[in-house]
Amino acid sequence: VYRYTFELLGHQITIDPANILMTWLVMGLLTIFAIFVARGLRTIPGPVQAIAESVYEFVDDLTVGTLGKQKGNMFVPFIFMIFTFILISNWIGVIPNLAKILGICIAAVHGVFSLIFGSGAGQVAVEGFSKIMFSPNPATWYYPLFTVPDFIEPTRSVNTDLALGIMVFVVVHVNSIWNKGFIEYIKQYWGDVIPCHGYWLLLAPINVMIIINIIGELSSVVSHSFRLFGNILGGFMIITIVSSLVKFIGIPVLLLGFFGLFAGLVQAFVFTMLAITYIGQKA
Repeated sequence: VYRYTFELLGHQITIDPANILMTWLVMGLLTIFAIFVARGLRTIPGPVQAIAESVYEFVDDLTVGTLGKQKGNMFVPFIFMIFTFILISNWIGVIPNLAKILGICIAAVHGVFSLIFGSGAGQVAVEGFSKIMFSPNPATWYYPLFTVPDFIEPTRSVNTDLALGIMVFVVVHVNSIWNKGFIEYIKQYWGDVIPCHGYWLLLAPINVMIIINIIGELSSVVSHSFRLFGNILGGFMIITIVSSLVKFIGIPVLLLGFFGLFAGLVQAFVFTMLAITYIGQKA
């Protein structure tokens, strides 16, 4: 993985081109999918439109059910964008593994006709009790399935997760200022230790509650982001470690199904639900 490092105003900045590329790939896939669905809208939806409508209705029910109809309808597009971006970002790393799993399935069928992974399909090597390796034959037509490069999930990078957390933070607090007004918004940071009206405002610089509440708000961004980062990175590490022992055989397939697909869906739901709850608390 190539990274570029440079200094800016005395600070060292590192750019990860692979993560940027994968982030733009996810956004591109979502944009193409949205255009494709929008251009082919029908009264009786096809399979693709039905999937898009089901996801949108799920997010709509979740948002409106938590925030109420008036506030919920306003935030449905924003929440839908967050959910779909995180979901596809979590799932995009599964694509190379699915290609390799498809390749091993084709090789297995081919191997049946080649005396179980004979010279036609490839070679199986067993090292010890757990390490099973399969080397595909480069001459087979399905060999390119084993050469698909690994995709890096954008949500595996803490920078992407922090960006999502900061975006939710900004939207929540801008909406809070818009609804309450700046003065009422500021008052919520005072607490009940010192009154926040009249001449008591002169004591604002020594009000400890302001500092504590501001730290609490900023920490919510960190916890919101690192929860997603930790779970996605942890799932990736488990799949990597076990796959190195039993490569492309049954156990990695099950781990891929759980951590790659199911856990990716759960983490997208959790991040989205926390964002909705955060909006409801500050609205």
